[in-house]
Amino acid sequence: MQEIPKHFRAQYTDRFVNSVRDLGEMMMHMELEFNHHLDIDRLSKALDLILDTEPVLGCRLVKRWWRPYWERLDAGSRDVLTIAEDARAYERFKGAPIDPYIGPQIKACLLRTPDRDHLLIKLAHEVADASGFKQIVGTISSTYSMLARDPGYRPEPNIYGDRSIWQVLRHVPWHAYPNILYNYYAVYTILGLFPLASIHLPVVADEDKTMEYISRSVQEDLLKKIIEYGRQRNATLNDVIVTALLHALAVASEWDHNSQLRLRLTIDLRRFIPGNNAGGICNLAGMEVINLGTDLNDDLDYTLKRVSSFMRQRKAQWIGLHDYIGFAPLIMFLPHRVMTNIVVRLVQSGKEIGNDALAVANSGIIEQKDVTFDIAPIKARILPSVDYPPHLVFTFSTYNMALNISAGSFPCSKKQIERCLDEVIVVLNKLSPEKAKYTSYAA
Repeated sequence: MQEIPKHFRAQYTDRFVNSVRDLGEMMMHMELEFNHHLDIDRLSKALDLILDTEPVLGCRLVKRWWRPYWERLDAGSRDVLTIAEDARAYERFKGAPIDPYIGPQIKACLLRTPDRDHLLIKLAHEVADASGFKQIVGTISSTYSMLARDPGYRPEPNIYGDRSIWQVLRHVPWHAYPNILYNYYAVYTILGLFPLASIHLPVVADEDKTMEYISRSVQEDLLKKIIEYGRQRNATLNDVIVTALLHALAVASEWDHNSQLRLRLTIDLRRFIPGNNAGGICNLAGMEVINLGTDLNDDLDYTLKRVSSFMRQRKAQWIGLHDYIGFAPLIMFLPHRVMTNIVVRLVQSGKEIGNDALAVANSGIIEQKDVTFDIAPIKARILPSVDYPPHLVFTFSTYNMALNISAGSFPCSKKQIERCLDEVIVVLNKLSPEKAKYTSYAA
């Protein structure tokens, strides 16, 4: 087995996420519910092995004015698994931050009840996005299963797997750059900035940072009809959810009809890599801004047509790459502290003028094979990183034909988020005569 280096370079995408760490809780969760009990010893070993299989997970991020870097942890600093005494301890773990400067970059909590297990895996956002997270959990689950057959099993460390944005950009032909730059300045920037005000929930931030997640779920029968509704209109599930969220925000925010119907959408840039697979676990997400202006009525078909048309147009023009070609070259070579100051100031300026558009992250499908710990879980979902109010991040994922929509909340934003997600379900119900079924993930 190859010797793992003591240090790894922090990529630009690592540093960019780290630059906004003080603006929210930069962590993601995957929550799995099993109707059987896991082998705790095997689970603990599989979690320890992932720190070597993907070596950056077994590191701490070393702060530096110029360039931070990843440093491998000593053997005594690798505790990953916590066994929760009860449901309250499990929820406390869920709301607790993860410190990338201490490491490791992944933590897990297991709650055991008489007939089932709840497994929560927490990841520092600096090392990976949702797609990278699913890759990590897939490796943990396959290692767990292999250890049942071979207790001495050790996966080969992925030491040289590419974690940089270059693995995407090298597939972009040179003749596409002028068009991407034009779209960055003439379309992406204009849609994102003007007119100034973006639709938002009426949240007044306070000092209470007690965090919890708000979720709503839609089960198979309705989800199939929602997907078919979109397919008949040449629209994706992502298009339908964005449409529903825009209408829900208009109701929950008591929209003034002046602020822009503007959202920031995450785009998985692995779409531009042959095979859609990155070399290593990493952040390869881009952003897209959709802005419907102030044109909204009760006609969901009309809104969906506009959303899907916009998304098809953007997908044909290198969607999500704008920031990496238009903005990143302006800051990526600056000292990390200077880059952080610039990024934070830009975000704060947006908040001050009411132009900090809410974010929507499509975490995609959680494949059953990637979460099978001998036996597949009955439920699985991804919970998003959480920005401090008034900014909000919504995410949705699907598993086993169940759709979950979530957002992190604080006491000042909980009621508004609950109302918004309830309205999303109301809108989705309008696409079908059947009512949405709620699923509780409470332990």
